Order: sequence, then C-alpha cells, then structure tokens
Amino acid sequence: MKKAPLLLFLMAFTIIGFSCGESEADRMAREQARIDSLRVAEQAALEARMQAVEDSLAAVEAARLAEEVAKTSYTFDEAGLYTIQIGSWRSETKANQIAARWARRVTAAYVDQTGDETTGDVWFRVRVGYFPTMQDAENFGTEMGLNFWVTTRS
Repeated sequence: MKKAPLLLFLMAFTIIGFSCGESEADRMAREQARIDSLRVAEQAALEARMQAVEDSLAAVEAARLAEEVAKTSYTFDEAGLYTIQIGSWRSETKANQIAARWARRVTAAYVDQTGDETTGDVWFRVRVGYFPTMQDAENFGTEMGLNFWVTTRS
C-alpha cells in the first residue's frame, strides 16, 4: 500500500499530460500555416515559370525582328530624298490618324498639306519613310503590300 500514492500520482500525471496536449484549434492553425506556406512556395514557382516563358517569348520576338530587318531590301535614311505617299485625304484628322498608325511602325510618317486654302481645295497627304534611292522606296512599299507611289520629300 505504500506504493498506492505513487501509482495514483503517476496515473494523474499521465492523464493530465495526455489531456493537456495540443488543442484542436492549435492543430488546425498549424495545418493552415503549413498550407499557406505551401501556397506561397507554389506561387513563387509559378511566377518563376511565367517569367521564364515571358523571357523566352521576348527572345524569340527579338530574333524574329532581327531576322526581318536583315532580310529587308530597303534602307531608311533621315537625309534620303525619296518617300512614299500612301494616301491623300481631305480630312486632316483622318490623315493624322493614318500617319500616327504608321509612326508606330516606322520612324518617319508624316502629313504633308497641299492645295489652296482660300478656295478650300486642300489635301492632306500621308507619306512614309525617307529613302536614299527610289528603289529602296519601291522595295519598302512592295514589302509592306501598300498601294503607293514614290515621290520626293517636300
């Protein structure tokens, strides 16, 4: 019987020890933290893959543009005498819209006004590019698939 208090103490200690473990809320919080950590890692991996794809696409586009430039049969020259006219409109707004669209593709796209303002016979010509030779201007217009004519700069 001298061991009874010791046994009773050990049993109480064991029951209290097991019952005072991690609560359900603590287990759920720990599991949620683990899941959140996995999501962060997955997101970082996904962003790295997306960046790699974007870099790859940019490299392909740069190579395509370099190849396109290399195979062209025309040369732009800021001091060139020739340009191509791609259209003429009575509306300055329309001509400026067309020229702006071309300015995104080539460095030189502009509107040239001609006619007599006093009589109202005014035309707005859209011209693209400066070329050192007439042949370069013709090659550009042909490669772009334009209805055009070659003219000199005004």
